[in-house]
Amino acid sequence: MKHLFGPVPSRRLGLSLGVDLLPFKTCTLDCVYCQLGPTTCLTLAREERVSTAEVLEEIRSLSEKGSDRVGHGDGGAGAAGAVEFDYLTLAGSGEPLLHRGLDEIIRGAKEAVDKPVALLTNGTLFFREEVRREVLEADLIIPSLDAATAPTFKRINRPHPDLSIDDLLEGLVRLREEFSGEIWLEVMLVKGINDGEAPLIAEAAERIGAERVQLNTVVRPPADPVQPLSPEEMEEMLEFFSGAEVIADWGRDLSKTTEVLIRDLLTRRPCTLEELSSLSGLHRNEILKYLEVLEAADEIRRLRHEGRLYFRAREG
Repeated sequence: MKHLFGPVPSRRLGLSLGVDLLPFKTCTLDCVYCQLGPTTCLTLAREERVSTAEVLEEIRSLSEKGSDRVGHGDGGAGAAGAVEFDYLTLAGSGEPLLHRGLDEIIRGAKEAVDKPVALLTNGTLFFREEVRREVLEADLIIPSLDAATAPTFKRINRPHPDLSIDDLLEGLVRLREEFSGEIWLEVMLVKGINDGEAPLIAEAAERIGAERVQLNTVVRPPADPVQPLSPEEMEEMLEFFSGAEVIADWGRDLSKTTEVLIRDLLTRRPCTLEELSSLSGLHRNEILKYLEVLEAADEIRRLRHEGRLYFRAREG
């Protein structure tokens, strides 16, 4: 399928079937920790980024195979049987809020499959009333909050020049007032960049009033060479956040067949994320989970060449 990917295992969402609504790396931010690499299209312009009709056609095809089943293997429906999923998740290659017509996709998805719809977002456009209105029928929204002050916002999220931390915070507060579903607020903590601002971020999170506050750190290959907090340091961060939980996952149990495939590809030659996706037939977000496991096991390493991020197997 062109717009659906996975299902991929998620600590928070079980098996998540992704819906990608953006051309690769179209976003309102250029976060230093982004697992997809640097933002190539930094914008606030909302438009129909992909064909809404095509997306809905793919989602509706799921009900033809069973209300909660989709083909999985080599990137295509029906290619290797069917697997169940727990959430249909709007996510993927950029910021989903930049796609105009989210309400139509959410409504169509809920009519087509009997599964909850989640939205993964950086939350930057919720200060716009039209954006909040388009997401009201979702079941779960997971926005991000990585800063509480303008200097840290610029340092960690590198936003579009017309975005401010005040707009971001106000938008999340207004979303909580208007949205009847659950909000799980994710806070990405990066060593030496925003961890010192944790008490202020905690105060902002309290003001937003999300059902859950989830603390994360850099466990997947980031856009810039930034450092994660250790498990012990993450536990210490809980002192600042009321009722929060740590969701950073330093290891995963994934398909051994796919893991071997990716390891073999990287043994032959260094590859970018895009090249691995093309060679394996898997979506970039799926590939990242395997890279995370292989890097944690010290089986692969990263290198940069002419501004591009490559992965290669360690020798010996």
